[in-house]
This record gives sequence, C-alpha cells and structure tokens, in this order.
Amino acid sequence: MANAYEVARDTWVIPQLVLAPPIGYVYFNSALIRGPEPVVIDTGAPVHRDDFLATLASLVDPDDVRWLFLSHDDRDHAGYLIPLLEACPNATLVTSWFAVARMIEEWPISLRRCRFVEENMAVGAGWRTLATLRPPFFDSPVTRGPFDPSTGVFWAVDCFATSVPHAAVDIAEIDREAWQEGLGTAEPDKTLGGVQVYHGA
Repeated sequence: MANAYEVARDTWVIPQLVLAPPIGYVYFNSALIRGPEPVVIDTGAPVHRDDFLATLASLVDPDDVRWLFLSHDDRDHAGYLIPLLEACPNATLVTSWFAVARMIEEWPISLRRCRFVEENMAVGAGWRTLATLRPPFFDSPVTRGPFDPSTGVFWAVDCFATSVPHAAVDIAEIDREAWQEGLGTAEPDKTLGGVQVYHGA
C-alpha cells in the first residue's frame, strides 16, 4: 500500500495500488477530509484491510471520524465497510438508499447509522458542506461523488479510472499514450471545469 498524500487543505488520498497483470496496476483509492467532523470517502478493497486502517489511524483517530461517505457499493469501494464502521463507532454512513439495499442482505448494516443522499444534496460535516454529485461517467447507477467547495476537490469515483504502468501521484508521471490508451480517450485532463478531480479507482 502506497503512502497517503495531501491533495488540498486537510484532504488526503489514501492510495491502494494493486498489481493487475498483464495490464499493469490499478488503484483502489480512498480519501480523508480532516476537520471538526472528519469524513472518510470510500473504504477501498478487502485486500488492503489492515494497511488501510493503519494508514487512516496515522492521519486521524478513528473515534473522531463522524462520516463515512460511500460513493457506491462495488467491492473496490466498499470492501472494508463493516470493519471500518466497527473501527469508527461514532461515524454515520452517508450513501444512497439503493447502495445500502444492495448490501444489507449480505452485510449487517444498521439503518440507524445511515444517512441517505441523492444527487445534488448537501451534507454538513462540521464547518464544511459537501455536495453530492453524479460524475460525468459512472459504472454504477447508485454512484454519488462528494464535492467540497471549500477546496474545489471533487471525488469523481470511477470516472477517470484506468490501469497505470507504475505507481504515480500525478497524471504527469504517466506516459500520455499509456494514459490515453487506458482511458480510451483522445485528450485526458485532470481538471473538470476548473475543479481538481481525484478518482477512487
């Protein structure tokens, strides 16, 4: 598991790099927004459970986490949800009702710890207010990505997901041809209308 890195004020990406031969590597990322009411965004894949919690605990006390924002229920985003709910006893799960409905048959999720959101809703997290937006491209109908107006960071979930030939923090570290081939686009860009964009996978 790679080291967490800060992408904006009090906003950290927790990268989880997985070898995926023959295409290279794929990232199953999560994020943390620190502040009076810390927010964890997505939980990553089960393969990195122990490392993920250790990395998170190095950035914030799990008891202080107040919100777990789950973009959707695919296992590379929700694979650590139940252990994380147990590790963060004061956190409320923020996601769509349909995401919980699809998980609850398999996982013991307490509805008392859930706050359901839809597209274009506001979620107050201490002195921050996050907007729930649907990314321009998505692979799950329940996908919602949080946008933080205070930093301009939008968690675009799988919108720009692609394999990479090696670990990288910035897209400038990836050969442009390899990036374009992975995305299947002509001119990839790491901005969306002037907003910094970070993807979860």
